[in-house]
Amino acid sequence: MNFSKILNVILIAAVAFLYYLHFSTPNRTVDLATKTTDSLRLAKPMVQMPKEIKASKIVYLNSDILNEKYDYVKDLTSVAQAKQSKLESAYQAKGQKLQKDYAEFQQKASQGLLSENQSNSAQEDLTKRKEELDQMEAQLQTLVEEIQKSNEEVRKTVVDYVKEYNKTSKYNYILTYTSGPGGIVLLANDSLDITNEIVDGLNAQYKAKKKK
Repeated sequence: MNFSKILNVILIAAVAFLYYLHFSTPNRTVDLATKTTDSLRLAKPMVQMPKEIKASKIVYLNSDILNEKYDYVKDLTSVAQAKQSKLESAYQAKGQKLQKDYAEFQQKASQGLLSENQSNSAQEDLTKRKEELDQMEAQLQTLVEEIQKSNEEVRKTVVDYVKEYNKTSKYNYILTYTSGPGGIVLLANDSLDITNEIVDGLNAQYKAKKKK
């Protein structure tokens, strides 16, 4: 239960109690109110004043634009997509050819059209090709792990840059914002958006590293 719900429960209980006091004993309303006020005055707790909360300087990065304009992300995405497309195309072609050849082998074997040596040779070939497909599956899984590692690398690069950037800016919070399904911020003020200057800085940093 969150804090607002707790407040609502307390408020409902308090209103119900006051409603009961008002209508259950109408002839003693004034006396009861007086006694209640006196009791509350005597039982009033000592409440300390809350600490002063200073205004926080908050800005945000639009992660959608960051992913779209950051050259490092674009290069990583391009390379990953090319590898994935090549692997998937080869896997699909070899997989379909293997299924076709295996079906033909079964048909010939069932009709007695293959000698023992031909049958053994065909089975060895089919088994070898199946192992090649398994290796390609493993390569696809490795590619997924590489992409996850690249995502972590990108995040670390951005965080490190933002930390350096904030040494002079000195914001209290630098948040990320996305308009996609995973976003939790419903509205963001454009005046707090520092995405473009962060992207410009990251791209300059990345360009310098590529020249080395």
